[in-house]
Amino acid sequence: MLVAAAITCGASMLVCAPSAAADPATFLDELGVNDAWLPGMDADEVIAAGFAACADLRGGVPVLDEMGRVESRYQFQQGTLFVSAATTHLCPDFAG
Repeated sequence: MLVAAAITCGASMLVCAPSAAADPATFLDELGVNDAWLPGMDADEVIAAGFAACADLRGGVPVLDEMGRVESRYQFQQGTLFVSAATTHLCPDFAG
């Protein structure tokens, strides 16, 4: 009986708990503050690149490798800041 109550309580906590959600506006704000905007891209393209970084990470690419990939792919030296902002604001549920 106690086990069933604990399972029910645990399941309801998962349903009721607030979930982390993507926030593209704060992602763009952080990139702007840290001067880590992808060169030659508009906001929609930068957001898409951020979501692509999240997808790479979820697909198993190690964080440090993704930082290097972003720098190489977009020819700029702020991969660390970009990937950090993406994981914070676009895929906050990612736990690397």
